[in-house]
Formats: sequence, C-alpha cells, structure tokens
Amino acid sequence: MAKLEELSELLVSEIRDFEEAVKRLEKVQDAKITIDVTELKSVLSNHEKVIKNQHAEVQGTYNKFVNSLKQAKIYPKWAVIMFIVSLVLNCIFISYLFLKGG
Repeated sequence: MAKLEELSELLVSEIRDFEEAVKRLEKVQDAKITIDVTELKSVLSNHEKVIKNQHAEVQGTYNKFVNSLKQAKIYPKWAVIMFIVSLVLNCIFISYLFLKGG
C-alpha cells in the first residue's frame, strides 16, 4: 500500500505540474506578440535607394564606354587617306614602269 500511496502522490504532483504548465501556455497564447518591422522597412528602403544610385552610376559608365567604343577607330582618318593615296600612286608608278620598260 505504501507504494500505491507514493505512486498516487507522484501522479497528483505530475498532474499539478502539468496544469501549471498549461496555465502558463494559455497566458503566452493570450499575449499577442507582434513584430515591429518599421525599422527593418526603413533600413531596406535606404538600401534600395543606395542600390538604385549605384545601378544608375554603373549604367552611366556603361553607356559612356559603349559610346566611346562606337566612336573609336583603329586608325586615324588622315592615316587611312595617306595609305590609299600612296597605294594609288604606287600602282600608277608601277604601271608606268611596266609600260615604259615593256
């Protein structure tokens, strides 16, 4: 019988502990927990502005680079003209030599 009484006391004590735990859980459940995200929103908004500014700067640099490539030429215009003139003159001179020598 002593063991039965000990077991019943232990069971009663466990039931009390369980009831207390349930009461604490009910209190937690009743307390409405809200998350304040206003600070996070402001940080994300500032970060978005910074990213947009950086993107605009990169886009501007890219556009300048593309324009520079479009305007870039391998040889200056005067050098190309001089080369063509020298080719024409050489052709005339060589044909003159062949006609005169032949």
